[in-house]
Amino acid sequence: MSDAANAGPPDATCPTCGAALVHVTTEISSGAFRTQAASMPQMPIHFYDCPSCNSCWKLGTRLLPDPVRQILKG
Repeated sequence: MSDAANAGPPDATCPTCGAALVHVTTEISSGAFRTQAASMPQMPIHFYDCPSCNSCWKLGTRLLPDPVRQILKG
């Protein structure tokens, strides 16, 4: 395996408050709906929490809010 595959998740900064995000987990997914998923390339999706403003984020190709985890976090 390549060094990139063995490396940890990239460091990320919260777009809301500028604090360093804390990595929670990583899943391998295509990000597509189930019917499309078999034909889509698989990629790591990194999930982060912001300890400063209590927001949730996910990083695939770009950093986006994660509303599902935000609702579950309460």
